[in-house]
Amino acid sequence: MGNVPINLAGMPVKNVVFDAGGVLLEWNPPRVIAQMYPDPKIQAQIREFIFEHPDWHEFDRGTLTAETASAHFAKLSGRSPEEVRELLRATAESLRPIDGTIRLLEQLAAAGLHLYLLSNMPVSTYEILVKRHAFFEHFRHMVISGAILLLKPEPEIYQHLLETTGIEPAESVFIDDLPRNVIAARESGLHAIQFTSPEACRMELRAYLPDAGI
Repeated sequence: MGNVPINLAGMPVKNVVFDAGGVLLEWNPPRVIAQMYPDPKIQAQIREFIFEHPDWHEFDRGTLTAETASAHFAKLSGRSPEEVRELLRATAESLRPIDGTIRLLEQLAAAGLHLYLLSNMPVSTYEILVKRHAFFEHFRHMVISGAILLLKPEPEIYQHLLETTGIEPAESVFIDDLPRNVIAARESGLHAIQFTSPEACRMELRAYLPDAGI
């Protein structure tokens, strides 16, 4: 097999699939809320009726669009649609690259690994991020939940990834910060790592990619 990396099961690993928020990018809505709303009571209301509300998942799924989400969450939270629209925009723009993970991504790209993205994210957020951050260019294909009306950890979104990319699950490692998404990936046949820090992720990836130079 030459220099093809070997995973823990003895099969060649060719593909690394990344989550975005919490892995490649910091996801910290409370920080944005606190900057916009000094009153702790209002902060709690914003969290409860927008970011922690069950309907937030429908924004990620794409059944709520950028246009309809502003009105919907305004009604739930008692804020104005314009105010909520600005909050959603500010939150998307606040997603900052995690330097250690970006370095790892770039090293994997340089080593010739095939890189993919699988993220729960509204299309409007993706459109902001892809214009701001050059690292998205490393991905051969990106599966964005809001574009296909599917969400992790639903089995269908992992099947969509496999079908649209043609990658073999046994040759692929998925990285996500949420345990439920990692479990679902493994149930779909993918190898999977729960992300806790760039350093820990690098250490776990070395077991799958001993020849990648990471």
